[in-house]
Formats: sequence, C-alpha cells, structure tokens
Amino acid sequence: MARTRFVISDLHLGAGDHLDEFNQDATFRSFVETIGERRHSELIIDGDFLDFVAVNLDRSSAKPFSRLGCTEEESLAKLERIMEAHRDCFAALRRFMESGHRLVLVPGNHDVDLFWPRVRERLLEELGLPDSEHFHFAYTGFYRDGGLYVEHGNQYYADSAFENFTHPFLRDPKSGELRLERSWSNCFLEYFANGMMSERNPFINNVRPIPNMVFLGIQDESWWFKAAYGFKLARFMAKVGFPPFRESRELQRKRREGRLDTWGYSLKRALGFMTGRARVEVQGLQEAEMLSHRLPAEEAVEEERESEDLHLDPLATREDALSVAARDLLLSDQGIDVVVFGHDHRYYSNEMQPVLEGRKGKYYINTGTWIPMLFLTRTRRQLRWRDLADQSLYQQLLTYAAVKKGLHGYTASLRRFPSQAPLRERAD
Repeated sequence: MARTRFVISDLHLGAGDHLDEFNQDATFRSFVETIGERRHSELIIDGDFLDFVAVNLDRSSAKPFSRLGCTEEESLAKLERIMEAHRDCFAALRRFMESGHRLVLVPGNHDVDLFWPRVRERLLEELGLPDSEHFHFAYTGFYRDGGLYVEHGNQYYADSAFENFTHPFLRDPKSGELRLERSWSNCFLEYFANGMMSERNPFINNVRPIPNMVFLGIQDESWWFKAAYGFKLARFMAKVGFPPFRESRELQRKRREGRLDTWGYSLKRALGFMTGRARVEVQGLQEAEMLSHRLPAEEAVEEERESEDLHLDPLATREDALSVAARDLLLSDQGIDVVVFGHDHRYYSNEMQPVLEGRKGKYYINTGTWIPMLFLTRTRRQLRWRDLADQSLYQQLLTYAAVKKGLHGYTASLRRFPSQAPLRERAD
C-alpha cells in the first residue's frame, strides 16, 4: 500500500526563551501520534524545523556583519538547548519511527546547521538512531520521490540564499577554522532582532516583512528608539548592503540575472511602506475556516471535497518567487506533479484548480507555519507600533499538506490540525 505523506514546515523550535516562537508542543505530539495510527505514514518536515538562528549562546565567536557564522561546537550547543526545551516533540518523533513510519527532514535556512556531521549525529541519537528505512535527511536540499517534489524555498530569495546550500561552510581566512555560512537574513536577525529589541518587544519575530516592521517602529517609537535603532539599521546596511552579501559573487550573479527575488514583496510595496503607516494583511482567516480538520482516507478512493469555498488565487496568476518556481517545476519535463514549499510562512493551495496550461493534476502547496504570524503588506487596517502587541491580530493556523498517490495519479490537499494550546505562551 502506498504511503500517505504529511508535510509540515517552519515550526521554528527554539530554546524555550523569549526568542522561541513555538508553543504547540502538545499539539505537535498529538499530530504525530494521530498520523502514526495509520498503517503507512511518512512525515516530511520541510525546513526550519529547528531555529538555530533564534538561539543565543552566552558566548559566541561569530562576528556581526560577517558571512562567517558559528562553529560546529556552537551549533551543537544550540541543538542541546533546543532539545532540552522541546523533549516531548523529539520523543513523539522517536515513537513515530519506532512504530514503523518514516521521517524525512528537509533543511531550511534556519536549520542549515544540520549539515554539520556531529549535529546530525546528536539529533539522530535523540531520535533513537533510526535506520535509513525510517529516517532520511535531504542532503541535496530537496526531497524527490516519484512525482513529489519538496523543498524549503529559501534558495529563491536573495536574503535567505546560501552560495552552496548543500555544503554551507566557509573557511575563516585568519584562523583556518571551518564555520557555517550565514545568509544575509540570518546575519540581520542575529544582529538586529535577537537582542534588546526582541526582549522589549517579544512580537518582533512574528511580524513580516521584517524591514516593514522595522520602519514602523522607527516611525512610531520614542526619539531614543528612533535614534538607537535607526543608527543600528543604517550601520548594518552600510556595512552589509542589500541582500545578498557583497562577498558572495555567485549569489550576486544570480541576483543580476533575475534568478533571486531581492525584495520578496516587490520594490513598489517596500517603497510605499516607507512613506506611510503599515497596513495589515490578515491572510487566510476566512479562507482557513474552509480547510478540513480531517485526515485523508487511507484507501485510494475519491473523497468528498470539504473545501469548496477555498478559492485562492490561481497558480497561473501568482508572481511571488515560490509560485513562479513551482510553475517552472510542474511544467518541466521532470515528471513532477506535486510541489510543496514552505519558507515564507504563507499557506497556499491550488487543490481546487490543479490545472496548469491545460495539464491536469498539477498541485502546488505552501504549508505555511505553525507559529503566530502577522503580515504588514496589504490594506485591511492601519497599524501603529504599539498595536503589534495585540495578540488578536496574529494568526496561528497549524496547516499541513497531505499527499497521496492513487489510482489516477497524485492528489494533494492543504489541511489544518486543531490546536491544543493558546495562541501565545511566552517564556519570561
């Protein structure tokens, strides 16, 4: 019997402090146990499962403004803190594999540390040392099985791309020590968002796009805040510049060729934001109510659609970097029928219209995220900086993709798992 594949992404498990955005440990355990009750299940975690970037060590040898990140020993120390904070999650995954199911980990830009051999070995030890039949790490940066293609998606954006994602290491020219490569956004977060600003404003890591949120704070906060963080932002941009890193010639070449999205939400939107108040897009609150909470049937039968009112933009008309990449993959001659991305924290599914240029059965799903999010991009209501502390503005949808291969090819759908935790439980 063919496996049912469940895909989730962007859980961002942290160290249990104010930077840790994941508060759904009980829900995650229930989700893993629920899909583990089926006869054949494969869980694919599509990047940013672990948020190494959000873990601050007491002492770090990485310097600001540098592509040279942490050492293997420092990444290992971060992993220990994450595992200590979320023991139940790792125990649930261990039981899932011990029951005969399979776990696939696809790396993302926040857990690229998993390419360190000792870090991966320690994680496998925590998961019970599973064999290759029950555990797979996507060394290639993506997972491919038949017509299914799963990739995190960070490599399509200039701020989160790595020059060599499958070997993200750089040699320190002074010490000769091997270090993890930093993406532009990882450097920005560690310098700007993970310090005093996030302690004072714990919502900061849940607001996107980050530059828009920063400009909002500069507009509305005190003169001391404007001066301190305006200077900090100007200093970062003066030394590092716009993404990607100047030193990364390969990424700079890709950006010039138009193969990397530099702004993510378009230059027009970014410039328009600087001249006025931020505007919130509560993406999908109404549409998400239409997503099924039920798991797909185990047998290869036609299911009654529960999401008839889930009408999102057709894939053919979407112009964000991930939708463009999904179209290219689905229309290629590689035999790909289902593309799953994560990364930008925005769920999407074309399951109601899985047709692309006359080809039927072509699915693209973005699995979104399991952390609370607020997007400052589209006009729904005007916000000020102090409004961002309002928890009711944030959405936490716990979306996942279910992919099956039946008698007539692949089917894929976006679904929700019911939460068993309040929206936000902050560590003091």
